[in-house]
Amino acid sequence: MNRTVKEAAQVLGIAESQLRAHLRSINALNRDGTLAARHIGGGKLFMDPRVTEPKRLGIRKHYAVLMVTEAGIDWLAKQLGIAITEVPAKDSAA
Repeated sequence: MNRTVKEAAQVLGIAESQLRAHLRSINALNRDGTLAARHIGGGKLFMDPRVTEPKRLGIRKHYAVLMVTEAGIDWLAKQLGIAITEVPAKDSAA
């Protein structure tokens, strides 16, 4: 499941601003908040293109949202020293 940066920060138990600051410190984000070129296609972070059409403007507005993959959550937790508890999968056979 892919998550926004805000959702990823909640999963990791830190503030969104703290997560964004960490991503900037490791040069994963550009100054404008977009994904740095070296992380494109890495499988941990990606930009999700979206569109909205505000009624007052009458035109479509395109934007991109920074997303974190499940592998990215593990990667960030390891970098930040956050322990993730492994929960065994339940046996679905009944």
